[in-house]
Amino acid sequence: EGDWNPVQWYDEKLANVAHDLECSVQLEPIGLNYHIGPAGQGIRATYAACEEHSRDAKKLFWVNSSRLRRTLLGEPEDWRCPKDGKTSLALKYWAQRSQLLVASRCGTVSGRLTALWSRVRYVGSAWIPVSETDVSRAKALAAWWNSTPVRILLLNNRSKMLTYPTWSLAQLREIGIPKTNNPAWGSLTDAFEAVCDTELLPMREGVDCVARQVIDEAAAEVLDLDVSEITDWRQRLANEPTVSNRPAPLNTTKSKLLSNSISG
Repeated sequence: EGDWNPVQWYDEKLANVAHDLECSVQLEPIGLNYHIGPAGQGIRATYAACEEHSRDAKKLFWVNSSRLRRTLLGEPEDWRCPKDGKTSLALKYWAQRSQLLVASRCGTVSGRLTALWSRVRYVGSAWIPVSETDVSRAKALAAWWNSTPVRILLLNNRSKMLTYPTWSLAQLREIGIPKTNNPAWGSLTDAFEAVCDTELLPMREGVDCVARQVIDEAAAEVLDLDVSEITDWRQRLANEPTVSNRPAPLNTTKSKLLSNSISG
């Protein structure tokens, strides 16, 4: 019917889950209520590497590294200052900084985080600010954005590479979040507080990840589902070839049909 998104998935159920999540009555696009930006390419074109004591130096979130990004609570790593002639633009971008930032790209095999919360407001290159000023809601969104449902939504909208996807601002704005009156917002905030300092394992180890288990319990409340359902999604996601980095299991029935079709 013109929708090619399902071809990204090995597991048919995950393709169906992605479709159901995109149509869920419990969710609405984040772009309805929040501004997302500035985009990373604008930041990279405006800021250059510098020393801590350089004029107008700011610390920014620059990379999405599985070595640096391990917990929901994040700290920026790079000092940057405006390039020549870019001071006014840099100030404009800096005014959009936020405590909540979402990833514009993430490795499916080793990547850990798709969102983080910082005690201080920042902008970033691989990290895009989201205009939430309420601390509790910002923490809740950081937890939700790292849940299995959102990881499925993100992977259903991959750009460029299956194993290292990037997302445009337009794609990020369409990702579903709980509606304003969803009763599970408090549970998401509690989940953040419970695991904000706990290491998130890559999704291929999601079944054993304590932090993801806690987050997904709150996500189940958002979607009014039994937590066992999302646990099943997390297991299936861990087994996806583009997540596990292992070849897909051989489906003998499909292989036989294909072989017969070719020989016929």
